[in-house]
Amino acid sequence: MIVQYCFDAAHQRMVEESLREDAEDLKAATVHCLRHTGISEDVKYRPREHVRDDAGHASMATTDCYIDSYMRERHESGRSKRVKVKR
Repeated sequence: MIVQYCFDAAHQRMVEESLREDAEDLKAATVHCLRHTGISEDVKYRPREHVRDDAGHASMATTDCYIDSYMRERHESGRSKRVKVKR
């Protein structure tokens, strides 16, 4: 696949440029990861039914997993949020 070829070529170039830590992160990337990211972003802005149909999911429950993932990320990002107290 073209996308995997691009991931692999970028990984090789990073290794050659001594960006080993970044290269290892990229090595773990797959076309499926890219699909997952796309769907996770889509569910933030589009109707669930449209995302389900575009993703080819037979069940809304599958699409809802991406919504749950987004909600967990939102929850985690809020944990480190500082609260300013007025006195």
